[in-house]
Amino acid sequence: MRVLALTAAVMALGAMGLGATTPADAKASPASADQGQPQRIVCQINRDRTSRHLSPVFLHRTLSDAAQSLGQRYAAGTLSNGYFDQLVASKIAPLGNGVGSSYKILGTFASDWDYVNSLERSIFDQLFDRTLDAIGVSESSGVYTIVLATGLSQRPSTVETCPSGNTQFSPSGNGSGDNPSTTANGVDLTQFLCAFNSRRAHVNADAFVVHRALASEAEAQAEQMVMLGHYTVDGPRKVDESLYSQGVNVKQLYWIAGDTYRGASNLVELLDATYSNYVMNTTYSVIGVAQKNGFWSVILASLYHSVHAYKPCPLTLDDVDYTS
Repeated sequence: MRVLALTAAVMALGAMGLGATTPADAKASPASADQGQPQRIVCQINRDRTSRHLSPVFLHRTLSDAAQSLGQRYAAGTLSNGYFDQLVASKIAPLGNGVGSSYKILGTFASDWDYVNSLERSIFDQLFDRTLDAIGVSESSGVYTIVLATGLSQRPSTVETCPSGNTQFSPSGNGSGDNPSTTANGVDLTQFLCAFNSRRAHVNADAFVVHRALASEAEAQAEQMVMLGHYTVDGPRKVDESLYSQGVNVKQLYWIAGDTYRGASNLVELLDATYSNYVMNTTYSVIGVAQKNGFWSVILASLYHSVHAYKPCPLTLDDVDYTS
């Protein structure tokens, strides 16, 4: 892994690498009025990402707070190699299981435009990574700090290329594990949908809409597996029979089941790794998911009519898009 000056690449479960050399040009200079506007910085980054057919990133309050802490320590000459690890553990890792984060300090620049141009040359691969979710930015005396993150479990419902306001996204709760306020059928549904819909967007697949009958059937299947004491693989036939008996009209159906459920992010990773051909298939538009006592069931289906998720990354259960 190539280590950049004052750049760390850290996963929530362990460090991947850390550099601690000081940028020769990062010396304090008089600030201009044309500096330190996070919205302008993310706008330029997003325009350049869009030109490369990449999705836009959003400003994240927690990441900006981390950037400010790093910048202040750097300015005071007290930034140690391990400080970013501490920020990851205390502030960034709780934003999602398996979150990845890195930072970069650069200076001195007379404008945000000059900064973005230099930043894109300095950490091109990180800025134009298709999995990048969000950034946080802080500036002082022409010296800029940026913190980048992937794998976030919460996202705004709409990500603007150029933010129209001065607000930055702040996650609800601590963003990790299964939050009871966002749990349905034993699964943190908001985290599950956000993670999957973000991944489906990368392959131009529509976001999943939760189908109430599929969700109920998934719950019944999970309960059946608990009764049996093991997972069963004869789900599709039984699901077909059960759904059609309820008058549910689905065009195509696929059912997946298993055990050892350890959280929504764990289930997302398992499905993406093992059943990617199905969960990323553009044919499927609706989903039902449930788990009980570690046994989980996921049902995918396509309908004879089109459906649309207005909030691909819901923050609460009220934001979840349902269909019948």
